Amino acid sequence: MKFQYSYRFFSSVLISLLIAQTSFSQTLPGYLIKGTLIDSASSKAIEFGTISILDDQQQIVALTYSDENGFFKSTDIKTGSYFLNLSFVGYRQKRIAFTISSAAPFDFGSIKLISDVKQLDAITVTGMKQLVEQQPGMLIYNAEKDISNTGGTAADVLRKAPILNVDAAGNVTMRGNSNLRILINGKYSGQMARNAADALNMMPAGSIKSVEVITSPSARYDAEGAAGVINIITKKGNQSTSGTIEVVGGNLEQAINPRIAINRDRWNVSSTLHLHRFRNKELSSIHRTTFQNGAETGKVRQEILRDNAKPHSSGDVQIEYLADSANAFNFSANGWLGNWPQNGDQHNSRLTPDRQIIDQFYQSVKTKAPNKGMDLNLGYTKKFRKPGEELYLMAQYNRSIDDFNYNAKQFDDEQSLVYREINDNTTHNREWTFQGDYILPLTTSGKHALESGVKAILRNVGSDYQVQASENGTPENLGTIPSRTDRFDYRQDVLAAYTQIKFKWSNGWALHAGARMEGTFLEGHQRDAGVHFTSNFSNFVPSATIFKKLDANNNLTLSYTKRISRPSIWDLNPNRESQDPKNVVVGNPSLKPEEVNQMELTYALQTNSDLFLNISAFGRKTNNSIESIVTMDAAGAATTTKQNLASNAQYGLNFSTSFSVLPDWKINSNANIRRAHFKSGVLGIDNKGAAWGINVNTSVKLPGNYSVQAYGDYDARSIELQGFEGAWFYYSFSAKKEFPARKLSVTLTTVSPFGSYRSQKEVVSSPEFYSIMRNQYLMRSVKLSINWEFGGLFKQGSGRKINNDDLKNVKQGG
Repeated sequence: MKFQYSYRFFSSVLISLLIAQTSFSQTLPGYLIKGTLIDSASSKAIEFGTISILDDQQQIVALTYSDENGFFKSTDIKTGSYFLNLSFVGYRQKRIAFTISSAAPFDFGSIKLISDVKQLDAITVTGMKQLVEQQPGMLIYNAEKDISNTGGTAADVLRKAPILNVDAAGNVTMRGNSNLRILINGKYSGQMARNAADALNMMPAGSIKSVEVITSPSARYDAEGAAGVINIITKKGNQSTSGTIEVVGGNLEQAINPRIAINRDRWNVSSTLHLHRFRNKELSSIHRTTFQNGAETGKVRQEILRDNAKPHSSGDVQIEYLADSANAFNFSANGWLGNWPQNGDQHNSRLTPDRQIIDQFYQSVKTKAPNKGMDLNLGYTKKFRKPGEELYLMAQYNRSIDDFNYNAKQFDDEQSLVYREINDNTTHNREWTFQGDYILPLTTSGKHALESGVKAILRNVGSDYQVQASENGTPENLGTIPSRTDRFDYRQDVLAAYTQIKFKWSNGWALHAGARMEGTFLEGHQRDAGVHFTSNFSNFVPSATIFKKLDANNNLTLSYTKRISRPSIWDLNPNRESQDPKNVVVGNPSLKPEEVNQMELTYALQTNSDLFLNISAFGRKTNNSIESIVTMDAAGAATTTKQNLASNAQYGLNFSTSFSVLPDWKINSNANIRRAHFKSGVLGIDNKGAAWGINVNTSVKLPGNYSVQAYGDYDARSIELQGFEGAWFYYSFSAKKEFPARKLSVTLTTVSPFGSYRSQKEVVSSPEFYSIMRNQYLMRSVKLSINWEFGGLFKQGSGRKINNDDLKNVKQGG
């Protein structure tokens, strides 16, 4: 009854707010102007030209910029007489008078700007985006400017983004915290929710325009994602027809990535396809010692080999329709399927304290891990009479099926089968999301505005798991194990409303402040065990950002945000995964959410001389922290599960810079240092220590349309609740040759050419055990990428999309 009452209350708020916001203002028929800026001598497109629209009083009523193809457009005007003012560094300013008298699009066609030779005085000025840019609360990495990304995946792109770290498996952390949300064009992706590491490998780097690293999310974002939000912006066509075909071949991966876009006045349709296969080879050794009352009781030794090929594919279609300048619709569909096996062979030994073998066996594990899913998105944008007043309505449907089945066989020294276990686990996920956002300018200039919105996420997940194992002393005679066979159904509904206010003053000060209220309604049921639970809670999530522009090149930002983290289905699922009997993983249905408070102070310098510098100091405190807890039994078998048994605090500094040593030689670098403190009174743990990391990326343009690039990343060891993760080093080299006349480029990339494997260790300990895992990842690779463009370049989309950033953990490895 309480669940139904709360659910109806939030639903009523949702409907009432949308009706109130929709009827707040009257609409105005829209008008559209567009055109293309080109150089008068070469007819080449002029990128990032400034286009301002002036009224008859010479006041600016709209402002826009030309894109990579010189194209510009604006819808923020009504009928009347205007002046189109065009300017760009190194060109003569141009002004064109025009009149809008009807709702029909006004096309200026190609507008030629004349080079101002006298003004340049033999100095060449090129207007282009820097590799890294800063905006309040975020850093933007312009991935399309980085040649070493050609032929790679999204994981390779995120490795070079500021503040982020990506390990060999593709797992992403921000400032040492994996609790972050990864969005695609601002929207939630079920593909990312399943397993972000796998999903990043399913996304070609060539489709990515930029990466927004949002360190201080505002109230508009879901309260989830304690470390922050990553928004990956993809490319979109703008010319009548444009596209790219990319073919990648190498010793570890092969891919085909076609993309195409069609633009027809009010319509923009784009589609991408990704066919990818990569090889993942790992060598692991585990040395574990157990203790009782301080005395050693035994040892466990494991040698593990995993060598898997992982074929997969994904594709999407995006459609945007501009009915008029006041009404726009967008639709997108994204689908994926693949197989992510974790086949492995291992040798296991159990020894006495004096290293006498008690037991040993060999194990072979064959897995099937197919998954498939789709996301459907529908959005509507409405612009009102007042400039800047807008309403966004969005809906999303997500459906996915994820299987993970393993067949584990154990053999003795004579290769005779002694035990067999089969675990079949199928997970179904279905979600509906509805969202509305409304922006109300408080002044005619639009510098002050009020934004509010509502959102509902309705999520249903079911997991069927069945375990069969050898019985009656006959290895081939399998019987169902009732205690490990069940169905787990989980429902999670989140209803939210937010409001935030934005002020921007002429003296360089700006303030963004808001709050978000979220209600969460949980219900879980284990069919055979007869276990049923419900949990309802609400969270008040404030956020604030103060921005000060010191001068044209320097600014300061101070921000505070509170975040929460809900456990995912993979954390809650009670299925006991024991394909490795010495390392068991099991979910915990009793997990509660955690709360995080974070503050950040940032200084940014960005000059016209291609120098960028960003320094940020941060601190965050996590209460009721969700952490992986490892326990040990008498036989040395480790069981890992999530628990709310700790708190952690972290603070540190981030440093990002990019600059030009010479006009054709650029360097960008990111560095971080932080101190972490994990504490658990229940477990008697007080673990603290420092961590740091640095990466350097340098590129040089050579004569003859050649360019070369080198990249290196080193991360020192970092502590965890029960131990630490060892240092990690990654490096690569790239060379690119462009054929401009044919719009063709060829890129050769090699990773870790001076060593086949890169190693990393992980230490986990307690008074009862000490365990060291040494992992070696096959990294030495070479790949050749051929990229052919036709029709023109790509640009990013601007439509607002749903972003469900509301779960703490994603599934790792199947």
